[in-house]
Amino acid sequence: MSSDRSTVDVVYTWVNHSDPQWLSLYRQVCAAEPLAPGAHASINNPARFQNRNEIVYSVRSIRKFAPWVERIFVVTNCTLPQELESDARVVRVAHEEVFPDPGVLPTFNSRAIESNLHRIPGISEQILYFNDDFFLCQPVERELFFPRSGVVSVFPSKHDIPYGRSEGLRPIDYGALNACELLIHDFGYRPEKKLHHSPYPLLRSNLEALEQRYRERFDATRAHRFRDNTDIPPATTLQAYYAVATGSGELRAIASRYVDIGDPLFPLLVHRFSPLRRGKYQTLCLNEVTKPRFFAGLRDRVVRKLLEDMFGE
Repeated sequence: MSSDRSTVDVVYTWVNHSDPQWLSLYRQVCAAEPLAPGAHASINNPARFQNRNEIVYSVRSIRKFAPWVERIFVVTNCTLPQELESDARVVRVAHEEVFPDPGVLPTFNSRAIESNLHRIPGISEQILYFNDDFFLCQPVERELFFPRSGVVSVFPSKHDIPYGRSEGLRPIDYGALNACELLIHDFGYRPEKKLHHSPYPLLRSNLEALEQRYRERFDATRAHRFRDNTDIPPATTLQAYYAVATGSGELRAIASRYVDIGDPLFPLLVHRFSPLRRGKYQTLCLNEVTKPRFFAGLRDRVVRKLLEDMFGE
């Protein structure tokens, strides 16, 4: 593992819904493990695994706006796009390389996968965790994410963590609440806000400490092939607010834009992209929670044009 505490590696968890081997495994598991009654429909919704080659543009945004990044690890059970295969800085990491119990594989649970990021061979102490729908929109310095040695930035959004609610919760809400329950119980620290959908700064040592403290919760999360309401989110809410609670994290601001591609009104909201092209935001997230019923082709064309305009080569 890297001993240089100034080194920053990026990690993606990535899936390609059209990869033949992945698709075969996905269909087998969906047939063998149908959703439990009352489970949120997005848990195994195909939209969660939709691939528009966003990761290629996301990596381009890193090359363009964060040249200080050392290596880019992609944790996946799919074949990488050719552009990434030929990039010397990109390292493919198979699920089997990082899961301590390969018997829980295959998995389609991003929480399960992210619980192993610190187990990537050779990963640096400072890690930036990207989803493939995260993009940098302007030049950024490493200090935005790691203001000092041994300290990560934590980017709270304007949205409250839904304490006390039991209706209308999504899987992401259950994950945040589960993490906060642990932090309140063990550290007396009560986070108030959800995190921005933007790159998550991590310390490998924090993730290692969390696994040691909450090993049973890590193992239980790893064992769920799809998201479960009891899962913890080790690399997002849990690590971020654990860092704040233990003095290795600082609450900071980031100019981040979130766009839901699955929004029924998405084709009418393309005007929201204008500030992105003007460099108003530092990061962008193009999320898609549920598969749209209409205008799928139009959505794809709009997204592709935006990404080509911003990150085309």
